[in-house]
Amino acid sequence: MPFPRSDRRQTAKQTSKRIAVNRRSRTRGLGTRPQDLERFRKMGPLEQRQQIRDGMAATIVNRVAKNLLHVPIRSLLNALGLPSSTILRKISNADRLTGTESDRIARVLYIFDRALDVFEDEGVAAEWMLRPTLELSGVCPLEVLDTQPGYDRVRDLLTRLTFGVPL
Repeated sequence: MPFPRSDRRQTAKQTSKRIAVNRRSRTRGLGTRPQDLERFRKMGPLEQRQQIRDGMAATIVNRVAKNLLHVPIRSLLNALGLPSSTILRKISNADRLTGTESDRIARVLYIFDRALDVFEDEGVAAEWMLRPTLELSGVCPLEVLDTQPGYDRVRDLLTRLTFGVPL
């Protein structure tokens, strides 16, 4: 039996309200506030894992590109093999990244922290991540973070630099 007309309107209102609530909850996530980068660094591994799986707020891409690496967003997305149009749309709609997209951004954060430990200066750490390296066949560290083997190799390079082990 169909709903009476007044019930249909109420159902439509409830539906639009639910959509608005879901949209707001999507925007809450790591990356929505400036201090979230530091917050992510201080989280334990399992909490970081959960943030990655839940999907970070797409605005974190903007923060990583501009505040940490000082590069255009498109350069960061190209280096990580992420589709620019999709990520830029997610940023403008205040959506969340997928788990895979969040994982690639998290790799940048992990390596940046390791580079910061080694070089003790954010500018130098960012510059190192963007400079082609012989140990990576002339590719910059940021560009190989799109895969696990690339991430492992960059992490190994930083560990060797930390302990003075020849490359």
